Amino acid sequence: MTYHHKVLLIEDDAFTRFMMHEIISGLGVEVESASNGEEGFRTLSDRPGEFGLVLMDLHMPIMSGLDATLKIRNEISDPPRRVPIIAVTADVTYHDDKRVEKLGMNGYASKPVSPGKLMSLIDQYCPAA
Repeated sequence: MTYHHKVLLIEDDAFTRFMMHEIISGLGVEVESASNGEEGFRTLSDRPGEFGLVLMDLHMPIMSGLDATLKIRNEISDPPRRVPIIAVTADVTYHDDKRVEKLGMNGYASKPVSPGKLMSLIDQYCPAA
C-alpha cells in the first residue's frame, strides 16, 4: 500500500522515537523524525504540504509539544497549519478530547502507542494512494 503523505514524528526520547519510527515505516509509511518541537516546527514550515500527519510528544525540552502546536497553528501558513496533530503522551490528564481540541490538536494516543493505533491514525489521516 502506498500513502499520499509522510508522517512527522516529533519525540524527544530516542528509544521511543526509534520504536515508533520502526513501526510506522514497517507499515509502509514514510516517516521523518524531529527531536523537539522547535525542530518539528521548522520542518513543517520549510516543507509545506509534505506531511499528512504529525505525532507530537507533549513533554519535550527546547519547545514542548503544546508550544509547538500553538506555533504551527498560529504562525505558519496553510497547508501545515491544517495538518492533523495527534498528541502522543503518557500523561493521563490530556485524555480529554475537548482539551486536546482546544490546544489545536486533533486527538491523542496514549504511550506506548500500539501498532494497531498507529495504523488506525495513518489510515484516517494519510489515506492510501
